[in-house]
Amino acid sequence: MRHFLETVQTVFEIAPKKRFEVFELFLSFMLYNLVSLLPPIATAGIIAVITQGSNFHAIWFYVILFLLFYIIEYTILGWKYYIYVALSHYYYGTVQQKLFDHIISNISITEKISRGRITDTCKEDVSYLIQTINSAAIALTGIIQLLIIFLIFASYNIFIALIALIIDLLYIYLMSKNSKNVAKYFDGVRKYQDRILDVLNQILNNLKQIKTLNLMPILNRKISSNRSSYDVQYDKRYLYLTSRYCKIPMIIQVGKITLYIVLAALVFNNQITIDKLVLLISYFEMVVTNTDKTLEELLNLTTFSIRIQRIKSILNYTSYTKNSFGNLNNDYINGDVLFENVSFSISGREILKNISFEAKPNEITAIVGKPGSGKTTIINLLYRLYSIKSGKILIDGRSIFDYTKKVYTTNVSGVFQRPIIFEMSIRDNLSVVDRNQKRQIEACRRVGLFEKIASLPRGLNTVLNEERGIFTDGELQKLAIARALLSQAEILLFDEVTSNVDPETSKEIIKILEDLKDDHTIIIITHKPEIMKIADKIIVLSEGKIVAKGKNKEVLAKSALYRELRSATFARPSLDDESEHIKADSPEDFLQTEEPSLELK
Repeated sequence: MRHFLETVQTVFEIAPKKRFEVFELFLSFMLYNLVSLLPPIATAGIIAVITQGSNFHAIWFYVILFLLFYIIEYTILGWKYYIYVALSHYYYGTVQQKLFDHIISNISITEKISRGRITDTCKEDVSYLIQTINSAAIALTGIIQLLIIFLIFASYNIFIALIALIIDLLYIYLMSKNSKNVAKYFDGVRKYQDRILDVLNQILNNLKQIKTLNLMPILNRKISSNRSSYDVQYDKRYLYLTSRYCKIPMIIQVGKITLYIVLAALVFNNQITIDKLVLLISYFEMVVTNTDKTLEELLNLTTFSIRIQRIKSILNYTSYTKNSFGNLNNDYINGDVLFENVSFSISGREILKNISFEAKPNEITAIVGKPGSGKTTIINLLYRLYSIKSGKILIDGRSIFDYTKKVYTTNVSGVFQRPIIFEMSIRDNLSVVDRNQKRQIEACRRVGLFEKIASLPRGLNTVLNEERGIFTDGELQKLAIARALLSQAEILLFDEVTSNVDPETSKEIIKILEDLKDDHTIIIITHKPEIMKIADKIIVLSEGKIVAKGKNKEVLAKSALYRELRSATFARPSLDDESEHIKADSPEDFLQTEEPSLELK
C-alpha cells in the first residue's frame, strides 16, 4: 500500500495543482459506492413483503426507493465524469508542456535518456497521470466499501462474516502475490520495448549511413536479441495473467459455493430469513466484484508507477549545459563579439583551449579547421547551449549571460547545416519569428526566394513537406536564412550552410552572405574554399586551439593548415565537436550513438 501512496504522491509532485478537484473525484467515487449498497436493501425489502404476507402496497415504497437510488447513482456518475475530464485535460496538457520546456532547457538530455523513450513519455506516459489518480480513487473507496460490507455481515451473523472475510483475504493474498510477478515482468517488457525503440531511432536517424555501410545485419541481430528477451518477459507475464484470470478465480468459486451452502443451512434452521439470505448473497457478490476491481486497480497502479517514474526521471534530469539568463534589457546591440581566453570541456575532454578572437559588425568571420577541431562548439557557445567554466564571451562588452532571454534571442540568430523546416505553410514557417507579411516578403526577396514562392499556386500558403519536394535543399536553406533575417538579429551564425546544396545555389548563398554583412556581424563555420575566400577575417582551429587568425591574406600567407583547407578539392563537413569523444570506429560502436540534435551540429 505504501508503494501505491508514493505513486500518487509522485503525481502530486509532478502536477501540484487541482488538489480540490482530486478530492472531488475521490468523494464522487465514495458516494457512488455508498449508493450502490442501497439497491440490495430494496430487493430484500420486496422479498420480505412477499414472503411475510405483508401489505402488498408496501412494495411501492421499495420500488420508489429503487428509482431514487438510480437517479442519485447516475447523477453522481455525471459529476464523476465531469471531474475526470477536467483533470485529464489538466494533467495531460500541463505535464506535457512541462516536459517540453524541461527538454528544451536541458539539451544534453538525449545523452542519458533515449529519444525513443522521451517521445514515448511525452506522448503516452503523460496520459497515465489521470489514470493513476482514477485507479487510486477506485482502489481506496473500494477498500472502504468492503469494510462497510463486512460490518453489515457481522451485524447479521459473525460466523458468516468470518467465512466471507477468510475467502476474501485468501483471494487478496493470491492476487497480490500474482500482481507482483505481473508487474515485475511488465517492467521487463517495457525495458526491452525501449531498447528496440532505441535501435529503431538510430535506424531512422542514420538511414543513409546504414545503407551505405551495410549495417542492417548487425542492427537486425541487435533487434533480434532484444526481441528474444522481450518474448521471454512477455510470456512469463502472460503466464501469471492466465493464473490471475483463470486459476485463482476457480479457487474463489469453491469458497463462494461453501458460503452459499452455509447460508442455505442457516435458512433451513430458521436462523435467517429468505430476504436476509438474498441481501447477504447480493453483498457477497458485491464483495467478490469489488475485490476484483480493487485488485485490478492496484495492479494498474503498479504498472502506472513505472510510467510515472519515467516522467519523473526526465523532469529530474539536470543538464551540465543548463544556464540562466540575466536581466540586462538593452536591445540596442551593435554586434561586437569577443571570446576572451575561453576554455570548454565535456566529460573531462577539453574541446576548446584558451581561445581568444573578435568578430566585428560588417564583417564575415570564418571559423575553419578539420573535423573535431572545435568549430561547432564556438557556435554552440554563442547560442548559449553551454555555460563556460573559464574565460569570457562578450557582446558589446557585456557577458552573453547578462542579457535577458528576449534581448539575446532576438539579437543572435542563424542557420544550421540542416535547416529546421516545419511541415506547415511557408507563411507559418516564417511566422514562428515574425507574423508581419510585408517583412516576410522583404526577407524572401533578399534571399532570392520570392519569385519561386510567387510562382506556386498557393504562394506563401503552400504547405511544405519532404514527400512533395516543393523546394530543393538549397531553397530550404534560403528559407531558413529568410527566417533568421526576420528576427532582426544583429549577429548571424551560419554552420556549414552550403554543405548540402548544389554549386549554383552555393554561389547564390555566398552572394547573400556578402549582402548581409553590410548590416550584420556574420560568423560562419565552413569547409568550402569558396566561402573562405569571401571572409574578412579567418580563425583557424586545430585540436581546440587557434593556430592562426587575422585578415584573409595574412592567414593564407602564414598558415600551412589554412592553405591546405583553402586548396582542398574535397572536404567533409564539420562533425559535432562535442560528440567526437564517442565517435564510431566500428559498426558495433556506431550502434551506441545517435545523430546529434538539430541544435548541435
